[in-house]
Order: sequence, then C-alpha cells, then structure tokens
Amino acid sequence: MLRAALATPLRSEDAAGTLVIGTVLTLLAWTLTPIWVIGTLSAPVLVLAAPLALAPTFVGRGYLLRVVAVGIETVDETETVTGSRIGSAADVSPQAPPFVRWGRLYRDGVASALLTVAYLLPLVVGLAAVGVAGAFVELGRVDPTPLAESIAGADSGGTAGVEAGVPTVAPVYGIVGAFVAVVSLAYLVAFAYVRPAALAALAAGGRLRDGLRPTAVGRVALSGEYAVAWSLAMVTLLTGYVLAGPFVPLLVGIGGVFAVRIVVHTLYGLGAGDVVNHARLRTPVDDEDGVADSEASIEPSAVFAEPSEGRGSVRPEADPAVQTGRSVPRGIATPPPEEVGTVALDSLVEGAGDGNGDGKGGDPLADRDDDDLPDDGTVDEFDWGT
Repeated sequence: MLRAALATPLRSEDAAGTLVIGTVLTLLAWTLTPIWVIGTLSAPVLVLAAPLALAPTFVGRGYLLRVVAVGIETVDETETVTGSRIGSAADVSPQAPPFVRWGRLYRDGVASALLTVAYLLPLVVGLAAVGVAGAFVELGRVDPTPLAESIAGADSGGTAGVEAGVPTVAPVYGIVGAFVAVVSLAYLVAFAYVRPAALAALAAGGRLRDGLRPTAVGRVALSGEYAVAWSLAMVTLLTGYVLAGPFVPLLVGIGGVFAVRIVVHTLYGLGAGDVVNHARLRTPVDDEDGVADSEASIEPSAVFAEPSEGRGSVRPEADPAVQTGRSVPRGIATPPPEEVGTVALDSLVEGAGDGNGDGKGGDPLADRDDDDLPDDGTVDEFDWGT
C-alpha cells in the first residue's frame, strides 16, 4: 500500500505539470490567504474578495479530494478485474489526476473546507463557552467561590492544602485549564483520525451530507484497512514535512510538501476503498424512521466519476493530454460514400448532374444508343435501388 502511494505523484499523464501547478497553488495559499486576512482586519471591505483570495486554497483542497476519489476508484477497479476482495492494496497503482475541470475543483474544495469547519465546530463552541465563562468571572458577574470550595473540599475559611493569601479560586483555574487542555487535545486527535474518513465518504458520495453522515463515516473509520492506511499516512506526513521543511525557502520544499500531500491522500483513498466498495453493494435497509437508508450507503461519486456512454446528455470528457494542450486528437475523416442508391457519384462529376454522361443535361434516355434499347423497342424503367 505504501509503495503504491509513494509512486502516485510520478504516475500521471502529466506528472511534471501537476507538480508545478500544485507547487504554485500551495505557495499562493500560504502567502495570498494570510495577506488577505490581515488586509481584511484593516479594511473590512476586502471581505468581498474572499472568493478570489481563497481560490488557491479551495482548488488545492478540491484536487486532494479528487486524489482520495482516485484511490477509492482504483481499489474498485482492481476488485472488479480480480473478482475478489483485496486483502492488501500493495498491488494497486493509482495515478495522480491532472489539473482539469477547475470549476469542479473549486466547488469540491469549498465542500472540503465546510466539512472541516463542521467537524471542528464542537471544539470551537466549547472553547468559546469556556472563554465566556472566564470573562464573566473576571467581570464579577459570577462568583466561583462556592464551586472552588466544593472542588477543594474546604469551607469558607480556607482551602485545604493551599497556603494563606492564595485566592480560593486559584486552584480552580488550574484544574479547569488542565481539563480543557486534555479534552481539546483528545478532540484534535479524534478529528485527525475521523476527518480523512469523512473525506473518503464525501469523495465516494459526492455530497457534503455524505461526509457528515455518522453511518457512512463510521464504516470507514472503524475498518482495519483504514486504520493501517491512516497510520502509514501519519508517518509519511511527519517524515515528509521534516524532510521538505528546510527546502521551503528554495521552493523545492513546497513541491515536496505538495507531493507528500498526494501520497497521504492516496493512502486515505486506498484504506477506505474496500469499505466503500462493499457499502455500495449492500442492500438498503429501513432505518428507525421507516425510511430506506439508501443515502447512508456510500454511492459511487457523481463528482469524480468520468461520464460514460448512455448516461444522458453529458458528453464524455476529452483526454487529459488534450485538455492540458500537450496533444491533439488524432482521427481520419470518414470519406463520403461511393454510391447513393444505384446512382454513381462519378457519373455526376463527369457529366452536368443528369447522370447520363453527356454534360448537356436534359432527358437521359435521349442520349442512349439504339444498341442499349431492348429488342422490343421499349425503354426499361430506371432502377433507383429501392
């Protein structure tokens, strides 16, 4: 699995162009977005430029989401060919997709960002609640002394184990601070593990609600293949960032960071592919509300799947090599038919369009020799090939 993922950045129809574009987008995301944020603080009207200022970030996120989808589809194609369940993804060789259909990349990047915000929202709300409570205490709106005494196990005369002169609520601040830090760290670890599973569900289903559905995300997160892939991805991420970090000022490191992200998201797709493809084959069952749980099952992605014949009015997408301008479609024009019915086109070229070859037009029977007439002197009917 790791060997196949490491080869993904170079296994592309336009590997060099993909790495260059990804490097430029990463650099713009690291520089343009902070500049826009700082400018917005001084000139709030710049908030209207958010769609443009955040475009490199959104396009980059959309591309990485497409990489996850390619990993899932690669496992699906391999299972279809072999006809059996893959126990190991070591033989799977995904290809990094090219940067095409930029509008779709932008929309997918927005969906990926909203998914991240949704999963971080509980932590943000919790920290905000703690901050508001601390502000009320500092302003004197709330008296924490009764709570401090109950926690410390002392009466109003003092707190056990605390020297005189130390405020009664001081130990409470330390306990609450430590508790908040531990809970926040545990939540971030869980977020780091669940978010890639949610990305896989989003890539497979093509809808934001698929990435927020507990049943779809839970199937992926609780699978052994995903756990192994996630562990390999974390090791690869840390190692790659450490190796690429010193070369970031030379721009080579930025390209290395982008390549590491491709490898990591490929591992996410390979780890989730087996569960996703088996979930597609499951028969929908009724949930507690009596509604078929067809939406809970991860369906093939309408976002990343290539259009195929017989799927309506959507035309097949051109080859990536043609879209990137590296080649043009080759084809031989179909020659015109030699004959239409029983009328030879050559006779029309030689004559003037009446089909008798004299170039004068008029009645074609008038130009026939007597030898061409039947013995009885009658003229046979013209055969139009009907």
